[in-house]
Amino acid sequence: MNQDRVSVAVEGDIEDRISVLPRNVIDCILELLSVKEAAKTCTLSKSWRYVWSELPKMVLDYEFCDELIDESESKFREVVDGIMLLHMGKIVKFDLDVRVEDVASYTAIDRWVLYVTRNSVKKLHLRIFNIDDRTYTLPPCVFHCSTLTQLKLARCSFKPPGSFRGFPNLVTLRLASVTFSERCVIKAPRLANLTLNCCDGMQYLNIASPVLKSLYSLYVCYPHSYIALNCFMNCKNLRDLGLVFSKVVDNPNHDHRSTLVKLLGSLPALEVLLLDSLFIELLSADVVLSSGPPFMLNCLRKLSLSVDFGKLGHISCVLQLIKCSPNLRELEITVKGTDDNVEAFVKCLKTPGCLQLPLNKLEYVSFYGFASPNCVEVFAMLFIFQAPSLLRIFIEQPIGTKSSKELSGLPRASPKAELVIS
Repeated sequence: MNQDRVSVAVEGDIEDRISVLPRNVIDCILELLSVKEAAKTCTLSKSWRYVWSELPKMVLDYEFCDELIDESESKFREVVDGIMLLHMGKIVKFDLDVRVEDVASYTAIDRWVLYVTRNSVKKLHLRIFNIDDRTYTLPPCVFHCSTLTQLKLARCSFKPPGSFRGFPNLVTLRLASVTFSERCVIKAPRLANLTLNCCDGMQYLNIASPVLKSLYSLYVCYPHSYIALNCFMNCKNLRDLGLVFSKVVDNPNHDHRSTLVKLLGSLPALEVLLLDSLFIELLSADVVLSSGPPFMLNCLRKLSLSVDFGKLGHISCVLQLIKCSPNLRELEITVKGTDDNVEAFVKCLKTPGCLQLPLNKLEYVSFYGFASPNCVEVFAMLFIFQAPSLLRIFIEQPIGTKSSKELSGLPRASPKAELVIS
């Protein structure tokens, strides 16, 4: 009997402790749980019964959605409809990652998106897969949602209505496998971060943002799709720029080379630059001059390039980019191509002015890829001999190469330089 009383007392004590937890603590706990697990907490205590339905963040991740869809797609729609019906208050974040087959699910998604945009959503993330490759078209309510600060879309069709006036509060925009089929002007005066990944129809896209700090355009797999660089000429605050294309851009109406050179020359605050070998190819026709490129990258601290060491124009271009970056601290080179002509490589390096590089602040150098190992070794020597602040040089090489001992025995400009070959 005494044991029963003790047991009841302990259980009551535990319940009391749960019940009197501060609301902000309860919210933090629930935010760490999935929607499914958060809903189960309503049985813990009377004070917890409706807390989960008031959470400002609604994350319907792939695991949650897929588990329901495996049962039936109608069951998935029914459950999410129920979540929406029970929810109270504002929704700050709505995240939906789902694979659908039934067209009826698109109608349901439209309904959910309309609900969250009417509830002042700030962060909207939609990643929608379809087995038949049908693309989900964003409903008009997204384009009329003025509270959005973060918009992340994957596998969607972007067709703004004629009344679209832009996103006045948008700070981050990330688009992956998004399709643009007609001219689209996006006015986003507060946009700071823009990422375009494998998007189709980017030539129709024009984004106006004077405060843009980060721009990454990655993996354009469509032969007639390209990014119009000229619309970013006035982004004087741009800090990070990444341009990686997997195919040659088909743009007959613009001079790529001069546009890219003008863009780099118009970014005085640029700190991080990532360029694919395609852009090295485009730049090489302009910057391989004895006088160097017609711009300086005085704030650049990290340079990441994809280079074909079999093309001497690429090598010269890399050297010229280093030359115009006096404050460079980190250099990453991904080596492509199959040519490993050391003699031609050395001859290129001996061109007057090529070796007069500002390497005083360079601390980290990395070579990735197994192509042209002999040329990589020669290029690495350049930094070992001339970079007085070098802390680490990393070389990725195939198993069995003998350059490790040869490079390790070389005299170094920096006594702190560590050589890592893997």
